Amino acid sequence: MFEVHPIVWLQSWASPTLTAAMNGVSLLGYTRAYVAVAALLAFGFALRPAVPLFVLLALSAAFTDIAKTAASMPRPDADSRVLALSMYASELRQRDADTPTEVEDSHGFPSGHVSATTTFVVGLALLAGSRRRRWAFAAAWIALMALSRMYLGRHFLGDVIGGVGVGLATVAMAWFAMKLDHLVRESRAHHPWPAHRVMAIAIVLAGGALLVGLPDAGDAGRLLGTAIGVLYLVHHDVFRRATSLRARALLLIAAAGGFAAAWTVMSLALEHASPDRASALRLAASALPSAALLIVPAWLPDRLLRGTLTPAPS
Repeated sequence: MFEVHPIVWLQSWASPTLTAAMNGVSLLGYTRAYVAVAALLAFGFALRPAVPLFVLLALSAAFTDIAKTAASMPRPDADSRVLALSMYASELRQRDADTPTEVEDSHGFPSGHVSATTTFVVGLALLAGSRRRRWAFAAAWIALMALSRMYLGRHFLGDVIGGVGVGLATVAMAWFAMKLDHLVRESRAHHPWPAHRVMAIAIVLAGGALLVGLPDAGDAGRLLGTAIGVLYLVHHDVFRRATSLRARALLLIAAAGGFAAAWTVMSLALEHASPDRASALRLAASALPSAALLIVPAWLPDRLLRGTLTPAPS
């Protein structure tokens, strides 16, 4: 499963059109891309089940980073027989494309693209209600993402299988140990203890990132910020306000604006960070935008949504 022969065979079918298509598929496999989709579902379509997806994606990224470091296995494009067909091939030789780490990392197992894809589509299928059509789409998209990563020379077959395993393990832990599916209910209908468990795990992983460098500070920060945002949303339900297209558009704009503003501020801070504080600032640089993405919409003044609110229960 860690041989180059299947990849060489796949690349024997290479063409400019196929390579462009596979690069397009691969671009959609980044954790950041799935976070954007989750935000669109949550605020643009007022889907409460999308909230746990933020946690799932952050957990998957952290677990993948730990597994990559533990396995420390090379990528197939280190072999001269494998073509580096990724459009970012030169950049990817200097940094890992599956996580936001800025240090050199050539580890391939497991595939971060496939673990994020598995986590997202399986989590969405469970949260939105299991239907045969959803599961068929989930299986097809996972297979296509795995194929693209192998075709581009970024992962072995064993890497993509490992990515599926990490994704499924993340979802299983979230469901059976953390009970994230409870977050789908209205805020008044459940105790916020699932969000508290997310926060506890996020604090532990953030401590590990700062003390021993594992998981990556960026991944740990994303989970910490997401945990803060989810805990805030448990007590400030924004979904009851999204009763019209105008309200949903405002919530989505607020989420995007909050994320962009926080990301800009933290990016500027990182540029002037001293080496001894780089890890802490990178953790904060991921935590603050992730928290803002979820919290800022809840701060949106009601007067901006005038005429779109549903009556509060008596």
